[in-house]
Amino acid sequence: MSETALHAHRLLLRTGLSLVHIFAWVFVFEYFYFFSGSTARALAATVLLYGLAQLITLIATPISAAHLRRGTRHSIIWGVVCMGGALVVLGGTLSGYFSAPFAWGIVAFAVLMGFYRALYWIPYRIAQNASKPHEHMRPLLEVLIALMPLFAGLTIQGVMFGEGRLLFGGAALVVVSIIPLFLIADAREKFSWPYLYTYRQLLRRKNHGLVVQSLLEGLQGAALFLVWPLAVFLILEWSYFVLGLVFTITLLAILLMRRVYLWLAKTFGIENSPVVHTVLVMSGWVGRLAAGTPLAIIVADSYSYATQPERGTRADPFTFEHMSDRGAFVDEYTALKEISLAFGRIMMCAIVFALALVFALPVVFAVALGVAAASSGIAILVARRGPAPAY
Repeated sequence: MSETALHAHRLLLRTGLSLVHIFAWVFVFEYFYFFSGSTARALAATVLLYGLAQLITLIATPISAAHLRRGTRHSIIWGVVCMGGALVVLGGTLSGYFSAPFAWGIVAFAVLMGFYRALYWIPYRIAQNASKPHEHMRPLLEVLIALMPLFAGLTIQGVMFGEGRLLFGGAALVVVSIIPLFLIADAREKFSWPYLYTYRQLLRRKNHGLVVQSLLEGLQGAALFLVWPLAVFLILEWSYFVLGLVFTITLLAILLMRRVYLWLAKTFGIENSPVVHTVLVMSGWVGRLAAGTPLAIIVADSYSYATQPERGTRADPFTFEHMSDRGAFVDEYTALKEISLAFGRIMMCAIVFALALVFALPVVFAVALGVAAASSGIAILVARRGPAPAY
């Protein structure tokens, strides 16, 4: 029962996130552009807000993890409530509410997004079995989720006040996903570290490998789910319909190319080759750097996602999320990874913020993607150095 309920919850939540998650930060960018009239200032303000969301995650993660000993279900529910609330607040802001003074609605959106990431822990034992009874339906459900960006683009382009309606609709799906959670067994997870002690562990020598790897993954995550979509939006001349179409075609292509890549990797015995993985992930970022047309964007993104090696950190292109240990809480090790991921995203935001105030946007995007490319290669090499510490 718990596995089926979690599967239903994840389906509803992933559908809602696929519908609005990638567009939400684009809306924030356009909001700041409307008031500033400058793409550089709008980009700087957007990454500042994204960095705020990551700072909230960084601060709240040890508190959230410590409370999992009381049960994971209430933490998941509150995380989903924060996500739904964030979308409602953003939709209300774009509809003319929550703007004055100082655009506090946008700030509240970022804060709630940060709390969502800190609170949303999927029980590991349940997550391991959640998809098994539904394997025969997975391809069809993935196709359904992949169509959501196109639906979102059509809604924004063709419906009056489409941005607000889309966000409210996405929020409704997210909130409805809470209902199956009441059928999930309330698993308890042990987290033994005090608050400040958790951060001190980031500096311990034996944790340097996992911290550095997660930090590098965080740099990539911010580039992948914030900087790159904004760059694509500008390349596509601010067209939400084309943006949704491009991402939908990309997601559908990923479903096919992943199977082809796995078959080729097994055929040639390269699935565990660090050299091949390093070349593939770095060349994916180089492809994004060279992409200047819708077709090139689709090819670069599809290639990059399809050839992504399996690691503890999960980058889900269907929900535009990035989380450690594939979204399942394990132990103190996972909390350290989440904190390091958030810190890495903050570092990318700081880089983009500083560059946006000095250089032209093409230079900013090129440097950000270049940093992500270097980080992706180094992260794989760091991951191959040895096993992660256990607690």
